[in-house]
Amino acid sequence: MAAVFGHRPASELGSLHFNRLRMLAAIVVLGGLLLVLGRPFTVKVDHLYLLTLSSLIGVVLGDFFLFAAMRRLGPRRTNVLFASNAPIAAILGWLILGEIVTGWTMVAVLVGFVGVVLAIVFGKRRDLAHVWEAVEPPLWIGVAFGVLAATGQAAGVLLVRPVMADGADPVMAGLIRVMIAAVMFWATYPFDRTQRAKPLLPSAKTMMFVGINGLFGLGVGAAMLLEALEFGTVAKVTILSATTPVLILPIVWFRTKMMPSWGAWAGAVLVVLCSALLVLDL
Repeated sequence: MAAVFGHRPASELGSLHFNRLRMLAAIVVLGGLLLVLGRPFTVKVDHLYLLTLSSLIGVVLGDFFLFAAMRRLGPRRTNVLFASNAPIAAILGWLILGEIVTGWTMVAVLVGFVGVVLAIVFGKRRDLAHVWEAVEPPLWIGVAFGVLAATGQAAGVLLVRPVMADGADPVMAGLIRVMIAAVMFWATYPFDRTQRAKPLLPSAKTMMFVGINGLFGLGVGAAMLLEALEFGTVAKVTILSATTPVLILPIVWFRTKMMPSWGAWAGAVLVVLCSALLVLDL
């Protein structure tokens, strides 16, 4: 849902300003959740270092490249590409946390890679001209942005895992991450020449899309992701979140009124198969 509601404002506002506004929306959502749930606005001091690093790498860099990729590739391709954070997380878990990578895991990583390639190269129907399926050339730049976004997301989750395992409140942890990211994104505003000639706030409809994106993405969605990290390993949690490419296909189908191509379905299925193989191996 975050990807669906993020395409229009990301294209209209640009990745930087879109992220500035969505961070504010996420702060309102997460702050409201803490009030509604009656949870304290407190965090352990020794958690701040990892939360800060997780925010800078996973939210600031990860989200900047994510929506830069979405502007160029559209939500479907971007989400399939972003799902590569699952095998990336498995590799980082092996390198940093010492998690065992078996032959079964390597097969899963290969399956996921093939799925990503299929979805990007063969994912568009020739007769589909919807804006969600438009690609801004050159293709390799969008792909590079998507890979950087996936890597940032995987690293951000890896960094926040010890904090969640120590019992931190997922909503409060999410609030701190977006607050740090908001400070970083808004610090770039005075130097953003492309934004100077534009109004600070876009139209009401665009702001509504930004707010919904903040609700599903960095709000409830991120809180659920952090909650999952209390109980599961980095690889397992990140892998399960890789079902996004399949979940977005019916939405794309409904929005464009045309069934996605065989490449889109095959790529998404292989990415989820990669996830299943990795889960079975954990």
